[in-house]
Amino acid sequence: MHVLKRTLERFGLKQTQLAKLLEVSPRTVSLWATGEVALPGPVRAYLRLLQSASAESLASELARLEGSRKTFDDGLYHLSYEGRSEPADPGGEALAVLRAGRIIGSDRWGGMFEGTYRFDHFSQTNQFHMCLKVPPEGELVTGLKGGPEGSSVEFVVALERATPVASATIEIESRPVDLKLTYLGPLPN
Repeated sequence: MHVLKRTLERFGLKQTQLAKLLEVSPRTVSLWATGEVALPGPVRAYLRLLQSASAESLASELARLEGSRKTFDDGLYHLSYEGRSEPADPGGEALAVLRAGRIIGSDRWGGMFEGTYRFDHFSQTNQFHMCLKVPPEGELVTGLKGGPEGSSVEFVVALERATPVASATIEIESRPVDLKLTYLGPLPN
């Protein structure tokens, strides 16, 4: 029996779970499982190690998988935001792409953001480190103006996995902004 199928059966894993463990796409694991693509040597070696791993090593790998269930899926996300300043600001919307620990996005007024995210096992949240670039003469929902050259603002936010929605309140320039991140779907292959 193929080492991939033995591993899946022994540990009761689904192909999508193994894909997360190996940090590859579910489609890649599917191609390996059907034999359409040969199982790479390093992956074959990793699966053999799992088969003969000590209980502690195996528990550590499966714990890594458990943490990956709480991480954000790669995909397209709708981002809505609203400042809490007076008078009430109508807020705005943006589109974000999350892929392999990186996030990029833009709103319809030319504001751009980019950054990184990772799952923090201690807090059980996804830590996003972002840089928001305000276009020249642009204005944030907090009232911060970009000026003639524009400006940039860095911030950090902790979010639980979007299933399908994650929300948080962040501080930008000491003013609260409510964020809502909604999963739209996977990225095209």
